[in-house]
Amino acid sequence: MRWPAAGLLAIVLAAFSGYAISGRTLLPLVRMAERARVISADHLSERLPVENPADELGQLAVVFNDTFARLDESFRRLKQFTADASHELRTPLTAIRSVGEVGLRKARSPEAYREIIGSMLEEADHLARLVDTLLTLSRWESGRVRPSPSWVDLTQVATDVVGQLSVLAEDRGIRVEALSGEALIVEADPVLARQALANVIDNAIKFTRDGSRVRVSTARTHSEYTITVDDEGPGIPPEERSRVLERFYRIDRNGRDGSGLGLAIVRRAMTASHGHVRIAESPSGGARIVLAWPRPPHTAS
Repeated sequence: MRWPAAGLLAIVLAAFSGYAISGRTLLPLVRMAERARVISADHLSERLPVENPADELGQLAVVFNDTFARLDESFRRLKQFTADASHELRTPLTAIRSVGEVGLRKARSPEAYREIIGSMLEEADHLARLVDTLLTLSRWESGRVRPSPSWVDLTQVATDVVGQLSVLAEDRGIRVEALSGEALIVEADPVLARQALANVIDNAIKFTRDGSRVRVSTARTHSEYTITVDDEGPGIPPEERSRVLERFYRIDRNGRDGSGLGLAIVRRAMTASHGHVRIAESPSGGARIVLAWPRPPHTAS
């Protein structure tokens, strides 16, 4: 009778030991599940506990934490974008309302009413451009617009865009010059390349001084092809050069203020086209914006 009792005791002890061991083994998983329950869109800063990053559960927790970190950053940027966009949209709407209210306070001459309506139409036009820009950024960042790369001559792009935008500078006596050079063929989305350059030149015209010059040139190095835009405005301080590429970040220069989206679109367009943008000081002391694409392989030096 002793052997069956001993065997039963061994079975009980083995079961108890197995339960205890499995409990200790699964305890990290239980803790991970408890923490996961509190993670939501409002609490994405929470992270799963990582007790041993070397084992399978620890590696799984690290992967989930990296995912939560990316989601947290995406939600943070979305909230900031929504807040900034709301502020930017409110400004022209407030201006339209204010001008309209002033116009209705008393009877005015037809000329005064035309001036008031003209001011309202100008603000409405600014609002329409702002909405179009926001929609463009939204489509790009949501992945709904994908680049369609082809072989593009950057020198021809510079010539074409300068020809289109020179008329914008005539009223202020600004000359926009394209310095002709050799053909520079890169693989890029032609629409994105033109939009990036158009935004840079538009910014240069907007912020350079009256009667000055904006110069657009192309060049090659051993690793990249570039389009450079130099203006004769006040320039961009070194400490501001990375921030002006952010959405809605603006420097009030010469009393002229934009939407703060022009260079953000430039950076997004260049990134989508496998290029990048650099900001420096031009020889005249103004701003120098360089659009650079990787040099195609197997090209002559």
